[in-house]
Amino acid sequence: MKPILFPLFFLLILSLSLFFIWRIVYARMRQETEGQETSRERFKSQQFSSENAYASRDKNNILLYHKIEDKWEWGITRQRISQFEKQMKFLYKQGYKLMRLDLSGQEKNFTNDFDSENKKIFLTFDDGYESVYTHAFPILEKFGFSATVFLITGWVGKKNLWDINWGKKFNHLSWSQIEELKKFGFNFGSHTVNHPDLTKLNGKEVEYELLNSKNMIEDRLGERVEFLSYPFGKYNRSVQRIAEDIGYKNAFTICSGPKKFSDPYALGRLGIYLFDSSLTLHIKLNQTPIFWIEDMKGRIINQFANGTTLFKSKPKYDFCLKSEKPKSIFVKKV
Repeated sequence: MKPILFPLFFLLILSLSLFFIWRIVYARMRQETEGQETSRERFKSQQFSSENAYASRDKNNILLYHKIEDKWEWGITRQRISQFEKQMKFLYKQGYKLMRLDLSGQEKNFTNDFDSENKKIFLTFDDGYESVYTHAFPILEKFGFSATVFLITGWVGKKNLWDINWGKKFNHLSWSQIEELKKFGFNFGSHTVNHPDLTKLNGKEVEYELLNSKNMIEDRLGERVEFLSYPFGKYNRSVQRIAEDIGYKNAFTICSGPKKFSDPYALGRLGIYLFDSSLTLHIKLNQTPIFWIEDMKGRIINQFANGTTLFKSKPKYDFCLKSEKPKSIFVKKV
C-alpha cells in the first residue's frame, strides 16, 4: 500500500465509525422519545407465560460467540482458542455456570436480576461453525459447561460461502458433529436456512426461512426447536409475528444493554469478539459504569458485519416456495 493511501484509509475508517456511532445514538434517542410509552403499554399488556421467562431479566446474561479459531481472517467476530479458554477459565474460577438456553424448569433457572447470587450465564454460538466442535467443545467440556448453537441449516457441513468475508472460508458443523454435541448436552436453535437479512424479505420468504430451518433441525435431532437467532441481529415487527406464529418461544438479536421492558422476540445478547478479554467480559456481565463503551463497540462491530448484506444478493426463492415444505415431527401447541 502506498504511503499516501494510509491517511486516506484511516480517514475512511474514522468516517465510517463516526457514521455508525451517529446512527446508534440517533436510534436510541428516537426510541426513547417516540416509542417509550408505546413500548411500555405493549409489553405490560402481554401475558408472559413461563415459556417467556427470558424476557423478565433487567440485566443481560446471555453471551454470543461465533468462531473460535486461530486462523487469520479479515473479520473480528472470532475469538482465538487461547483467548476463549482464558475467558472460560475466568468465569469458572469466578463461580459462574455456563449453560444452554432451556425452557424446562425455568422456575429454578431464571430470576429477575443477574447478581452475585445468581451466577448462571447462557452461552450461545451463532452460525454453527465447525470450530464449535473442534475448539470450543473440548474447552467447555473441561469446565462442565454447555451451550446453544444456532444453525444455518442450508449450510450444514459446507463452507461459509454466504459470507462476504474475503480470503479463507470456514466449515460449518456437519450433522454427525451436531449429533455428537447433542449427546453431551448441547442444544440447537434456528439461524434460518440461508442467513439472509430477514427485513428485506417478503412474508412468504421469511416463513420459508424460519419454518424450514426449524423443521429440519427437529427432524434430524428429534427435539423441539424453540429458539431463533435473527441473522445479523436484524428483525422487524412482521418478522417477529411470523416467528411467533410458527412456534418459536424466544428470538434473539445482538447487542443489548439493560432493558426493563424486554420483548421475548427481540432478546439481546452480549457479543464477544476478537478484541474482548476477561476484563471486558466482566464489564459486560456486570454492566459497570463504563458498560456503554463496550455496548457501543459491539454495535459498531455488528454494523460492519452487516456489510455482507450490501454485497450478497438475497437467495432465490422461486423454486423453494413452490416445493413442499418439510413437515415437523412436532405438532404446534394451540
